Amino acid sequence: MKKTTLFIIGLVWILALMILIISLTDLYPNNVFSEYRLIIGIAFISITGLLKLIYNSVTNKIT
Repeated sequence: MKKTTLFIIGLVWILALMILIISLTDLYPNNVFSEYRLIIGIAFISITGLLKLIYNSVTNKIT
């Protein structure tokens, strides 16, 4: 249970980071995320904070 939860948290965070990188760089000319850079940045910070709370609750619950 603990490993699965931590794996899912890591996967969600990596996907959010990839979307943030794609939106902030101009690697792709017709980028879907280019118009929403500010919203994606704020969402990344929010997702990171939420995942940190979940991570802390999982690690403290097990030990």
